[in-house]
Amino acid sequence: MSDPSQVRTVRAGQTSFLLREHTGPAGSTPVLLLHGVPETSSCWREVAPRLAGGRRVLAPDLPGLGGSSYPGPYDVASVVAELAALIEAEAPGGSVDVVGHDWGGSLALGLAGSRPDLVRRLVVANAPYREVPLLRAPHVPFFALPLVPELLFRLGGRRVVDAMLALAWKAPHPLDSESRAEYVAAYTDPVNLRAMLGLYRAAVRPRIAALLRREAAAGAPRVRVEKALVLWGAADPVLTVGVGEGVVRDLGADCVMVTVPGAGHFVIEEAPDVVTTVLLDFLADDTTPPPPLPAAPPEKAAQEAVPIEAPAGGPPVQKAPPSAGPV
Repeated sequence: MSDPSQVRTVRAGQTSFLLREHTGPAGSTPVLLLHGVPETSSCWREVAPRLAGGRRVLAPDLPGLGGSSYPGPYDVASVVAELAALIEAEAPGGSVDVVGHDWGGSLALGLAGSRPDLVRRLVVANAPYREVPLLRAPHVPFFALPLVPELLFRLGGRRVVDAMLALAWKAPHPLDSESRAEYVAAYTDPVNLRAMLGLYRAAVRPRIAALLRREAAAGAPRVRVEKALVLWGAADPVLTVGVGEGVVRDLGADCVMVTVPGAGHFVIEEAPDVVTTVLLDFLADDTTPPPPLPAAPPEKAAQEAVPIEAPAGGPPVQKAPPSAGPV
């Protein structure tokens, strides 16, 4: 699907945001879509236009990434403040529903925790909350090292970004060449690379310092929203479904989890049709009338019934909140 968004530059806080906007009905609660790494706001190109049928949709490049310029610092609190400034500029006096994937999901959690006045509903897609499985995600501490990651990207360039995408992409269809070229260009740019590594370093280094001092690291703020959903690519080899279940437990008993079979870490682009259907259902206001049900087909004799096989990957599976026991 083509992306009919309006692309403009918005100055908010210390950031010059590249913002993709899809206009929707007046008076509706806007939806803020936050991408992950190594992607840009283009990752929403299949999802955003369909959400805009009932909402105004705002999809920015994260501060310092893609086309958004930001001098730092890159700790979660500082970046969240930039996103809060964007919301206040685009929806003054109101709140938004936030959907975040990967780093965008972690920032969405930080935004909901520190500025509950700005976040109505929250969707977290393949993003950790309080704990990261470092044995499965060794890139996290690696990117926090000084100098070495820059050297790797300088020597590897495109191959490093390609490897980041290939490692956790599990859908049978590949990422389209246009998007891949955009992401490679973004994350081999020295300015964007500095911002990306800044996110990892600001998140990891204080934890390492606290560990060395034998102190407890600062905890993530408690999140309180109207509704929360955890959406997960079930085949993610880095952040497994167990990590998603941990996010559900941390968000509370009212949080719902939906897993997408056959999709890996990049669930937004690997399964855009499923993701769109789930988001439309979750974000729909209670006052929105349901679509009319189609007329039931005439019944056939039992011997004429033909079993229907599920499509490859299977439908999304909705789970109740997991118990507090071990995963």
